[in-house]
Amino acid sequence: MKTRSKAILLISGAAVLAGTTVFGTLAFLTAQETAVNTFTVGKVEIDLKETDVDGDGDVLVNEYRLVPGTEYVKDPQMTVLKGSESAYVRMLLTVHNADTVETIIDEDETLTDFTGFLGGMSENWILSGTTEDETANTITYEYRYYDADADSAVVTGSAAEDTELPALFETLIIPSTLDGDDLEELVSGGFKMVVEGHAIQAQGFENADMAWTAFDKQIGE
Repeated sequence: MKTRSKAILLISGAAVLAGTTVFGTLAFLTAQETAVNTFTVGKVEIDLKETDVDGDGDVLVNEYRLVPGTEYVKDPQMTVLKGSESAYVRMLLTVHNADTVETIIDEDETLTDFTGFLGGMSENWILSGTTEDETANTITYEYRYYDADADSAVVTGSAAEDTELPALFETLIIPSTLDGDDLEELVSGGFKMVVEGHAIQAQGFENADMAWTAFDKQIGE
């Protein structure tokens, strides 16, 4: 009996040793990494200014006393501010008292269209269309920016710095062929030039036409 019991104990001890040996070899090579998505909101921001004719700064509004044969500094310039996404940009030039302006153009052999009143037009701003509003007596010229060097209508945004674009034009020219009566009729009828700057993200649109269609639809809602 003693011999049998001792054998059983030895067998049991061997089993314990075997179990210890098996579990002691389970040492796996493991690694774990967690991917965290961070979201920020993109933006498109612009600035529109022109040279202050009465000072050294930039303004949104200038006042002019019109005199025949005089050229005035007027240089609307857009800037896409740093941190903006790449965007399509355009400027709308709306001329008020349009019927008087068109009459002057028709009667003046030196003028073919309203660009005769503008000097230093930039080649980067392409006229894409005009819209007349008979009720408001206005005509609006739509100019879209195009970078010929980059062969692109997209203004690439920058996280580090503003992107200044060329001025749409540089001067307002009053032809010497106009007289005081012409100018009086022009001004008394509410002549003014209003420039609006627009920008819309480029991402998500196949071309500028699609982007501006979406822009106009959103603004009109």
